[in-house]
Amino acid sequence: MLKEALFNIIQQEQREVEDELRKEQHSPSPDQSRLGTLRREATDLSRELEHFRDV
Repeated sequence: MLKEALFNIIQQEQREVEDELRKEQHSPSPDQSRLGTLRREATDLSRELEHFRDV
């Protein structure tokens, strides 16, 4: 149960980061530094979710 809750929290955080990334990509003048940071964060969260394949 705790594992499932943690999975859901990480998954929600990943969605939020990906939404921010899309918004930044479509802004008139995207901040390249912010894009890099958001991409790394999305990748890190994706890797975290790989640990929960059985949830």
